Amino acid sequence: MDVTYYEILGVSKQATTQEIRQAYKKLAIKYHPDKNSNEEEQEKFIKMTEAYETLKDPEKRRKYDIYGSHSGYTRKYDYSTQSEFNNLFYNGLYHNDPFVITLKSGTFFAHLTEGYHFINFYSPFCPPCQNLVDHWTKLAEKYKGIVKVGAVNCKYHSAFCYHNMRISSYPTLLFYPNGKEGNFVYYRGEHTFQALEEFVISFLQKRFHVPIVRQLRSSDRPIAYVLGSNYIEDYALTRIAFHLNGLATVVIVEDESLREKLSKDLEVVVVFKYKKIHKEISSSAEETILEEIVDTFPKVKQIDPEALKKIRNGLRNDQETPWVLYFPSEDDNRLLLHQMRLQFPNMNFGEIDCKTQRALCDSLQIEETPCWALVKAGGGYQRSAPTTPPAAFIARSAGAVNLHTLSASELRRVLDGEMGTWVVLVVPYKFSWENIAEPFTEASMQFADSVDISFGIMACTLKSEQYCRELAYNQPTLFLQDGVKKYQYNGRIDEAQIVEFIDLLKHSGSVSLSEQQILEILDVSSREHSWLVAHLPAGCGKFCDDLEHEWRIIAKKLSPLEFVRVGVLRCAVSGQGFCANVRAPTARLYPVSSGQHFTLNLQHTSEAPYILEWALERIDDSIQNLSWQTFTKNVVAEELRPSGNKKPWLVYFHSPRCYHCFEKFPDFAIASIFLGNVVNFGRVNCITERSVCQNEHITSYPTLRLYLPRNHYQSHSSVVKLKIRDHSSIIDDIRPHLANYDQDLLAGLDKIGVRGVHFKHDEL
Repeated sequence: MDVTYYEILGVSKQATTQEIRQAYKKLAIKYHPDKNSNEEEQEKFIKMTEAYETLKDPEKRRKYDIYGSHSGYTRKYDYSTQSEFNNLFYNGLYHNDPFVITLKSGTFFAHLTEGYHFINFYSPFCPPCQNLVDHWTKLAEKYKGIVKVGAVNCKYHSAFCYHNMRISSYPTLLFYPNGKEGNFVYYRGEHTFQALEEFVISFLQKRFHVPIVRQLRSSDRPIAYVLGSNYIEDYALTRIAFHLNGLATVVIVEDESLREKLSKDLEVVVVFKYKKIHKEISSSAEETILEEIVDTFPKVKQIDPEALKKIRNGLRNDQETPWVLYFPSEDDNRLLLHQMRLQFPNMNFGEIDCKTQRALCDSLQIEETPCWALVKAGGGYQRSAPTTPPAAFIARSAGAVNLHTLSASELRRVLDGEMGTWVVLVVPYKFSWENIAEPFTEASMQFADSVDISFGIMACTLKSEQYCRELAYNQPTLFLQDGVKKYQYNGRIDEAQIVEFIDLLKHSGSVSLSEQQILEILDVSSREHSWLVAHLPAGCGKFCDDLEHEWRIIAKKLSPLEFVRVGVLRCAVSGQGFCANVRAPTARLYPVSSGQHFTLNLQHTSEAPYILEWALERIDDSIQNLSWQTFTKNVVAEELRPSGNKKPWLVYFHSPRCYHCFEKFPDFAIASIFLGNVVNFGRVNCITERSVCQNEHITSYPTLRLYLPRNHYQSHSSVVKLKIRDHSSIIDDIRPHLANYDQDLLAGLDKIGVRGVHFKHDEL
């Protein structure tokens, strides 16, 4: 490792400018060329002067502390024009590199699978980051298939790097020796290929040791004898052992007599033996050795159109074992294919050569090789995302029997309503979607037993690109197609949220109302329910699509209330009928048997928790807002002579700054509607009534507490902290406490039944 400028001058990194000057003067007297003719001494003086000139200047010293020596912070990439700057800012340093995986904030954690990962967090404008590029790409190429080498452009993804990963300097190199299962290790060595390789090899050699043998082993298992440790470079031998792990054992033979037993040819470097196979390899090249050993392994079944048809028919009937299809590239050595066969011994494997089976590959939407696909139980076909590790794809997707890769013609049939209900992911041509594949697959498996819903992926090819752009122009798009009705998903790509979106549509269907239905709701004399209606103007676009989804969440949340109905009026054309008066997205609450209605501007309040709070406060007034005075007087005040008619209090402590408080409040409010005659309900705003919350030792929001005052059955008051879950759980949690407190209250509680679910909707 290079000696630092501080070490050259003999000072600490915390030294002051004065201390640096004094240290330099002392050394200059000793090593000045006028007093020393020795070339080594003169060279030391030059280095001392360079160190002093750098460290005495505060700005140069700051750069040195960050980047190292002058050569370390010399720019490698020019960005004198705005376009060059933009290219570096948006695309980073590894955009077109075939070996380094460019990671984004959304794809980072999906990328972390099993195995070794080495990630470079960098800024494209950081000179040391630029100087690292050649070394980093060389490492990625050399260790392809061993270490997944990636890079994150922290200039563009600054929030992710700083807040999520706590990256404070560039470049920061993190090594994950156990993939997503373990912690990472900071790399603190030199930024050279040699140093990086030594670091990686130190982890590999802990797991993959190549022993020296003194006698020949049984050939019942595949074994590769390396005839002398000097023939193959040590690091290359470790890489070979890694690639052949589980496929063949690699050992070294140093004994001359053993060597002669294996081969009489002095040019032979490796002898591979397995049962009757005896293969002598004269090359010391790593790639050639692997290729020749793999060539001895059993061949995989070649699949043609007729064979594929037979496979799919079998899987549609009684066969259940999936088929893994591999589409090799032209110079493929099939090593990865045999590794997958070893990892998934209970699956069938087949190979399709796109050079000879071009029409078949086109029908299966294979444009680039190598590529992987599955034919699953039921006959469904699914193609892998381009850079998804095959092991992750096979393990995750083999059980997703209701997930298929769609062709353009199949997608058209789905959109025309000919194929029932489908959840479809459409990916534009050349767009990355590896981060979407896992949550979408996991979501599909939640509906594996549902015969009325299927999942499809349309990963657009060059041929279908123009058609796909109509559905997904500049980013992957997910939607549910029920017949001819299409419901766009606009949430985050997350398994739980996708499942919630589907469940909402399955159970609530369309909450749409016609203008005629709105006119009927406006007729107070015939109104039998309270109605919460969203009025959405024509041409509202994505904002109103999102609002319609929020309304389904609202409908599901209010479903226990028999007297409440939820609907959406989506105006198709403005300026006609009732829609002539709908100029902005608004919510209206029409109480039962009342000519009055309440209005909320949805442009300012558009999320379900906030809308629900607004609506429930007007639907029912069981909940009292408590101040210090009312809380002290009504909730915690003790009676000298307890009466038998004082009801317990259930109090909700919250903060208006707490989003989770808004999410949980609807269940508390619905419970209050059911329990209003049994328990008093109140809530305390811990921002405006801080003294109450401090006195009650409220440390987190929201907090739910049941206050049980003294009565004829209980000689002391008590306070019980309850978990805040759904409204029925709140009722169930209260029940045992009321049983001990007052049997009469419990009798009132037993009369309460959670009501059935009612929606104004079309069935999905």
